[in-house]
Amino acid sequence: MLTRVLIEGAEVSVCRDCSRLGKPVLMISKLKNPGKPTLATGVQTVKPPRQPKTSNRDIEKSIESYSLVENYGFLVKSARERMGLSPEELGVKLGEKASVIRKIEQGKLKPDNVLARKLEHFLKIKLLVPSTEIKPVGVSKVEEERGLTIGDLLKGIVEKTEE
Repeated sequence: MLTRVLIEGAEVSVCRDCSRLGKPVLMISKLKNPGKPTLATGVQTVKPPRQPKTSNRDIEKSIESYSLVENYGFLVKSARERMGLSPEELGVKLGEKASVIRKIEQGKLKPDNVLARKLEHFLKIKLLVPSTEIKPVGVSKVEEERGLTIGDLLKGIVEKTEE
């Protein structure tokens, strides 16, 4: 079972063994006395903060789980030439500098996800593909259910260095 503790100013979820390294987080108990803070123990329910309206930052976060294809530069250049546009013209249409377009085409600059989406939409190409979730090798069933803690990671590093 994970508990919330404060370690060096950061509120983190840790296992019982690691919880001794921090201070328990003060939570407001809704069940007992809503005006009196109590120490958090066991399972906690925390009401998530109210979500603001969708912004560009939210859109960027929603596409963070995508990766850029390897041949993105070639794809951008081929599509631009197929449309009969110069790097300057494409830059104007997308609101980017021509030098940025050239560097992307040469593979010297990886576009962020927002710019990659603009290029995909305008040039009718596919630049972003879903990232696959990587599961660490040797994760026990308990760790998989509760998640890895910092302590688990450090134990793994120590075991690797001892080998």
